Amino acid sequence: MTRRWGIVGLCLLALMSSACRGRDDQAQSRSMLADQTVEVDVLPVAERTFDRQIEIVGTLAADEEVIVSTEVEGQVIEMRVDMGSVVRRGDILARLESRDFELRLAEAEAALQQVRARLGLTPDRDRIDPEETAIVRQARAAYDDARVRFQRIRQLHGRGVVSQQELDQADAALRIAEARYESALEEVRSLLAQLEQLRARVAAARRDLEKTVIRAPISGAVAARHASLGELLRRNDRVVTLVKLDPLRLRADVPERYAKAIVPGRRLTFVVDAVPGKEFQGTIVRISPSARSETRSLTLEAEVRNPGGELRPGYFARAQVVVEPGAKAILIPSRAIISSVGLTKVFVLDGDRARERPIKTGARVNADVEVLEGLRPGERVIISNLNRLGEGTRVRLGRSRG
Repeated sequence: MTRRWGIVGLCLLALMSSACRGRDDQAQSRSMLADQTVEVDVLPVAERTFDRQIEIVGTLAADEEVIVSTEVEGQVIEMRVDMGSVVRRGDILARLESRDFELRLAEAEAALQQVRARLGLTPDRDRIDPEETAIVRQARAAYDDARVRFQRIRQLHGRGVVSQQELDQADAALRIAEARYESALEEVRSLLAQLEQLRARVAAARRDLEKTVIRAPISGAVAARHASLGELLRRNDRVVTLVKLDPLRLRADVPERYAKAIVPGRRLTFVVDAVPGKEFQGTIVRISPSARSETRSLTLEAEVRNPGGELRPGYFARAQVVVEPGAKAILIPSRAIISSVGLTKVFVLDGDRARERPIKTGARVNADVEVLEGLRPGERVIISNLNRLGEGTRVRLGRSRG
């Protein structure tokens, strides 16, 4: 028992001796840091002007997305695009069987020509006065002849040359000629109305024939193909989905506290993982009028030019947007800042000594960092040999900046 306590005592003595040596070493290290002279560079602390920015995240979306559908019924006889195909407005996407539509157009045109012929329309004329048609001219000539004959017989009857019976016959003939003239006018008016109907029928048949060729309504890329070669499509069946690739829209949410700072026309910059090392730009064009209750944020839309097609709808983007142009703040190089165990500090020059100074940081501006608390304009912050400094280390100036 006595031997066991003796061993424990020796161990305790050794530990105490080691702790004492550690404290002595730390004290000696601090003393050496305080006694040695380290050459340092310093930078005068001053307020600078910069554009305060915030980082937001969003997603690129197509400016337009169109589902191209059939407008007539028919079998697909040609399919010119597939997913990923790039097209321009007016390019042919697909063709439907057109034989039936060609026959309908030919039939409507033939009926139209028949009516034009009855009206006496020449190829260079589309309008005609009813009085100019052969049908009406013939009836009008017969009417005029009957009227002249009636007037002559009436005069002869007044002189007692012809009988009442002849006068009555002339009057009846005049009435028949007048009725035939009116009937001719009505017939021509009916033919003119029929002409307009047939013109509309020809136009509709020609339009249906044209719709068998399905064209791109916008410039963009094919996001999906819905129809296949040989498939029989009904009216309004989907053929392809097109997305417009230039410009694109960047949709992102902005905290509501920055609502007044985000205005249409302001530019932003962003990066995407799919195109590393390249920065893109956009212009804010729209801001939602109300905040989302679940996130307390506003949605903005920025227009992004994409002439080379590097960007695609659906890409995730990290954007920087200016919320305070020309903001004033203290900015120091990031290399002057030491962060360790939750503490952020710098060394400032105090005579010929380095003094630790806790600081509170804000925005990062390129290679500089905003200092919100802990530094005052006019002080000099040390920017080199920080790993050799401690509280009270003696220093000498190598060079200063600013």
